This record gives sequence, C-alpha cells and structure tokens, in this order.
Amino acid sequence: MSMRYHASLKLSVLASLLLAGCASTRQIAIDYPTAQAAGDAQSAQSTKARSFAPLPNFQVIDGDDYYVHLVSEFEFKGDNALKSGCKDMTPSYTKNDLSSALVFNVRNTQLKFNNEAAGFLYQAGSGKCNFKFDAKKLNLTPWMRLDSGKDTTVDYSFQSSANSDVDVAGLAGDMSTASNLLAFTGVGMGVSLLGQVASQWVGSTPPATKPVSSTGKHSSESHTLPPIITFSGNTGTLNETLFKVYAVAEGGINILSSDTKPLGELKVYPEITASLLLKTSVDGTPDARDLSFEEIGYLPIKSATGDMKLLQLIEQSAHLSKPNLKPDWNNYAEVETECRKLKSVMKDLGFNKFDRNAVIYYFLANSNDWKNYNVNQQQSSSINTKAAQNYRDKNFGNCLVDSDYAVMKAMGLPVNASTDWQQIGESSQKKEQRFVPLKSIERQLVSVLKNPTKTEMEGQIFPLLSTAKNGDGTVLLQNHLGDFGLEKLLNPTGTPTEATPAPVPAMSSLSGEGIIVNAHQLVQVFSGLSINELSCARLIPDQQGKQVNNIGILLFTTQDGSPRAKGGAMEFEFSDGKINRIAFQLPSQRDVEQDLSDHPEAGGCRIDPDFLKKLH
Repeated sequence: MSMRYHASLKLSVLASLLLAGCASTRQIAIDYPTAQAAGDAQSAQSTKARSFAPLPNFQVIDGDDYYVHLVSEFEFKGDNALKSGCKDMTPSYTKNDLSSALVFNVRNTQLKFNNEAAGFLYQAGSGKCNFKFDAKKLNLTPWMRLDSGKDTTVDYSFQSSANSDVDVAGLAGDMSTASNLLAFTGVGMGVSLLGQVASQWVGSTPPATKPVSSTGKHSSESHTLPPIITFSGNTGTLNETLFKVYAVAEGGINILSSDTKPLGELKVYPEITASLLLKTSVDGTPDARDLSFEEIGYLPIKSATGDMKLLQLIEQSAHLSKPNLKPDWNNYAEVETECRKLKSVMKDLGFNKFDRNAVIYYFLANSNDWKNYNVNQQQSSSINTKAAQNYRDKNFGNCLVDSDYAVMKAMGLPVNASTDWQQIGESSQKKEQRFVPLKSIERQLVSVLKNPTKTEMEGQIFPLLSTAKNGDGTVLLQNHLGDFGLEKLLNPTGTPTEATPAPVPAMSSLSGEGIIVNAHQLVQVFSGLSINELSCARLIPDQQGKQVNNIGILLFTTQDGSPRAKGGAMEFEFSDGKINRIAFQLPSQRDVEQDLSDHPEAGGCRIDPDFLKKLH
C-alpha cells in the first residue's frame, strides 16, 4: 500500500550538509511531499488530487476508455538561486565533488515494466558557482491503458554523494534515452504504449545508477508516492505530487537563514487521453471519421528499435492469435474470425476500446457483409423484410458486442446497433403492410394472365373487377400505348358472347378517359395480346417521387405475332381488393423507368434492367 510521508525539510538539508562538511559549495535540499490537512485551506499542499469523469455518452469509467502516463517536470521559482552572485559559470569539477539526485523507480508488475529515472541531477565542485543542474521534463512511463496503468507504483529516493560515486553523466544519458522512447508527441507523430504484448517493443530501462563505492560518503532515503490514479463508477482521481527544492549555501545550517532559498518545484503528475491514434473533439471524445484502414495502419509506433507502422506492430506481434489482415472478404465466417483475432491482439498490445474499434471498423470496411449490416435508414427503406433479416443475421457477433457498436457510434462512425436494427425491422414491417393489398391483387392478376384457358380466365377475373358505375365484374379500361388494335380485341368479329357486348369504342375514348368493359371483354384483350413474360408488380411514384398506395404497375413482353410488338406496361388502380381501372402504357409514363433506376427494389419487387430493354 502506498503511504504519504511527512519528513521535514531540515532533515534533508542536514543530510547534504553532513556530506559536504565545511566545503565552500551550494547544495540541494528537498522537502518531501505532504498532503493537505483536512479543513486546512491555508497549508501548503504538495499532494494534489484532480478529478476526471466519464466521456460523454458513457456512464462510468471502466478502465478501457482512457490511457494514462506519468510525467516529471521541474519549474524554477523566482530568481535562479543557484546563479545568485556568480560571474564565472564554467564548471571545473575535482574529486570529492558533491552529487545529488532525486531518483524515481517506476514499476508495473502486470505489464512487466520497470523504469528508473532522475527527476533532477545536481553536481557541484568547490566554490558555490561551480555546479551543474539538470532537470528536464521526463516521461516516466509510456502510455498505458487505464485498467493496467492504475497498478503502477512509484518509489523515489533522494541520493547524495560526496565522492562522485554516482555516475551523474551516465544517469543523465540514460534518463534522456528513456524519456525519448516514452515520449508521445501527438496523433500521427508517434505513439509509445504498453500492454502485455507490447512490452516486447518498449523495453524496460535498466537501473540508471551505478553501484556506490563502499568507501565514499553516500546517503539516500526511499519512499513511495500515492497511487497515480484511482477510479470507481463515474468518478476518477489523478494524484499529483509536488517536491519543493531548495538551494543551500555554505554554512546554511539555519533552515530559516537567507542562505536557504527556494529553487523550484518538481511535479510528478499523470496525464490521460482517450486515444493515441485519433484526433479528439472538444469534449475529449475521439473522432474516427474520414479515415481508411491504410491511413490508420500506417501511423508510427515507437519501439526500442525505432519507429514502426501500426500494421507492422500487429503483423510482427508474437501473439498466439495473430490475425490475417487480408482474408477472403466474401467469406463472412473467415472475416469474422480474423476480426476477433485483431480485437484480441489490439487489446493485448495495450490499445483501448476507442483505438481498437476504430481499427476494427476500417478493417471490416472491405467486407460487403459489414456494409450491409450497417445499411443506413434511407437505404433500408427499399429492402424487403427477408433481405433485411439476412443483413441483420451477419452482425459479426463472434467479434463485436453491443458496447463495441456504442463506442463506434460515439466516435461518429455510421454503424447499426441492435436498437437501430429493431427500428429498421419495425419500419420494414410497416412498409411491408403497405404492400399487402398490392401483393394480393398481383397474385390474382398474374394467375389470370398466365392461364391459357379463356373460360377459366373469365371466371378468375370477374370477382377481381369492380367499378362504382357498373358494379362487380367491370373495369375502366384505358390505352396509352398507341393504336395496336385494342378495339378489335375487345369484340372480335364472330366471337360469341354470353352477355350483350358493349358498343365498339372509338380509339379517342380509350386513349382519353377510357371505357368501362366487362370481364369477358377484358379476357379477350389479355388473350389477344399473347403475353409472354411478366415482371413483379410495384407501386407507382407520384409527382413528388412518393409511392401511391393504391396504384400498381407491372411490365409485360409479348410473343411473336402479338398486335403489340415487344410489350409494355400495365397500370392498375385498386381499392377494397378490387381492380377499378386498367391502363396500357409505355414504361416511361409516370416516370416509372426513372423510379426503377432510383429504387431498384421496392416492396420486395426488383425488375431487372434487361427486362426494360426488351420493351424498347
């Protein structure tokens, strides 16, 4: 368990003075961090807590949403106390130089990570102006996913030596190398992260200090910092630790004397981010839009041997489930399997749920099954219920769960969660209900048209026809196909009829408002046309492009010798299960051809473009 220590400044100063003896030197002392007492708003607080919350659209901090890394940074306060009164700043060290360092030992057992670095380094020779002070901003850890990074522990020790037994130059070099490796400079500029598998790429830094000679004057004391981060539910805390650093001149035994001056403050603090691969919006949520698998796969990742591309990191991983990034995209089961492997590798490499799901989304973008599953609401309106269910069944359930789709949605990616598919299903069913009357009329009409026996045709068609003027068994007939002998088909010479035939209509009447004919006359027309092929029926569009619920149309071709060469379109208006009007016309009328182009499938009816070509 981590503990806060309340050591006094006087103790750390005295340790340095004992090492220096009476030499004319400046020395470094630190005040160990202390927490603010409860209710004491005026006391100096050197352990500060900063809160953080879940990202928008998420209720809790689950440890898979953020990355954390630890930073050490020194800030000078006021005048530079070390340079005070110094004119000649050229160092000329001799044996028995005084060396001081604040050394951090950072460990994460789960990630097999161990790093030792110095928050600051100080070396002084004889004379108070003969010194070297090195306090660079350091990255003490790589980026770690929050659920792994929370277990990071940090020990610190203030080490002093009067015989230069600590290799200060070597320590500075190791510190600089480690910091460069663990640096993160922004999206697309290189990422250093650490996971259970990624540890093979980010090597742990060896101890920076060399063994201390048993004959030298050396002192050190070690303590443990509070946990760098804690979180539970919807609340998280980032703990920042502050070390106050002082410069002490020769003879500075009195801690309150003018020879003891504040030099600065060393802060050790955690930083968090929601993504290492993506840009983030103002509220901190990653934005994964407008990318490709190639773009995101070529992002550089820092490793112990230099930068490598993300795709290389995945392909060269020693993970047992290393994925094939180029599967057979037409094989759903294979793509789903490789997706699951990619998800597992990305997690063990240390990537969080945002970066993982962004990579997975663009990996799957090559799959038509993935595109079909994420069909948008507008496109889904033209898909029948059966096709929609087939799309929904291929939901990559062996790779992705509902929370993955929620993460993709939060990043602005166009995906369908289970709730979206529920809405699509409900909408599809409602639209299918619109087509029920049409489908009923279609089945009966097509059955009549395919029947080769006129007597049976008439018996079938009679109950399907009705007009308000003449009642059952009659229909309003119109012709917009031109003169193909419709008048003769209505009442051919010498054809006996069971009912009194209607007068032979004039062509102008048929092409205008039309005439009412009976079932027998209509059968004569159907039979005389010698219909060959029939398309499925669909609702026609109105002038606003919307479908009219009670007017259907089907296309037909004719056999050789038909009075109407090639064929045409048959429009039928219906109500209450009865056909009230039938019109022969060209497919171009009512903008039917354009509607077929704009909406290839409607109500489960798809008319092949080749069928249209037969009519021209």
